[in-house]
Amino acid sequence: MNLWNRLRTTATALLPDCREASRVQSKLLDHPLPASRRFGLGLHLLVCKWCRRYGRQIRFLGHAARDHQDELLKSDCGLSPEARDRIKRRLRE
Repeated sequence: MNLWNRLRTTATALLPDCREASRVQSKLLDHPLPASRRFGLGLHLLVCKWCRRYGRQIRFLGHAARDHQDELLKSDCGLSPEARDRIKRRLRE
């Protein structure tokens, strides 16, 4: 990897653009991330109100889905039994 690509990779990790910040926020819902990625995201969120809003929205949706998981799984919503079983397995993971 040449120097320019290494610098660009480091800069993206330290201060990601909005697309990368969205991806990092989504990943944080499922797994812990390295401190450098969280630090870069924090820097980005200091200056970007749109990404802060996106983060609040996906956290809200995640909490709502978890809180109402039982009701969602009881209704069939027109899904086949196989589709419902796949969704149940994924929610348990």
